[in-house]
Amino acid sequence: MWKDSYLVGVDIIDNQHKELFEAIGALRDNLGKADLPDYKKQLAETAIFLKEYCFNHFRDEEEYQRIIGFDGHVEHKQKHNKLIGDVLNYEKKLVGSDFASPVVKNFLGFVATWLIYHVGVEDQQIPKGKRTALAKIDDKDLVHEYAVSVKGVFKILAGLSEQDIYHTIGSNKHIDSGVSYKVGLVGAPNNKGIGFVYSEDIAFGVLKTMTSMEFTELNEVVYSAMQETSNIISANIASLLSKMANTNIDIEAPEQVQIGEISSTSNRFLVHTKLGEMEVILY
Repeated sequence: MWKDSYLVGVDIIDNQHKELFEAIGALRDNLGKADLPDYKKQLAETAIFLKEYCFNHFRDEEEYQRIIGFDGHVEHKQKHNKLIGDVLNYEKKLVGSDFASPVVKNFLGFVATWLIYHVGVEDQQIPKGKRTALAKIDDKDLVHEYAVSVKGVFKILAGLSEQDIYHTIGSNKHIDSGVSYKVGLVGAPNNKGIGFVYSEDIAFGVLKTMTSMEFTELNEVVYSAMQETSNIISANIASLLSKMANTNIDIEAPEQVQIGEISSTSNRFLVHTKLGEMEVILY
């Protein structure tokens, strides 16, 4: 699961990142071993390791940010704290379900997606000492900026190049099978929320790139990974809107919905990749 493109150039951070990826790889590898006598014991040990390691790694990473004067350290720490909360909640669910397969798969999809994007994008800003400033956005270019943001997320999660991905604004084509989520925007002046429809092809392709696992049907890993993907994209769009409106715009937790439940005659676009397509709807 590890790629050298995730390196930030700081040995202590890079070495810890590699160990985190190894732990998630172990979680992935244990999925097919439920018949082994120590299956649950290994899962429990991996979950505990991930929890403790997140505490230790985030502490070290945040201390390094403090030392170099990273100007995004407050926001970065907030993201760390949120993940720690999520991991603690998942630990309760895992133990409470006696490490039931659907819960383990749900956890894997979430934590792999979060880690790959966080390390592949957000941690890359740390050695620079400051975050990359957002350019000024014009209202008429807003949907285009949304599409660019979506494409940026997929480039990281699916390892796509610029030539592998493009978008079509105002397309009449609709994706009629796959998995769909909606995310409410809190405080946005013109839009209530964002809808996402992922075709099976793009969902399976992204997961294969991230985890090296083959998928032929929708399951908890896919649902969880696409839910977290929706969360990441929505957070990025909320940041764009906050800059434009000069106010804080937040997001609600992604909610899985039926495909076709969210409709809009405008402000929608398709993202096309070599893996498949996804639809984004602003409502």
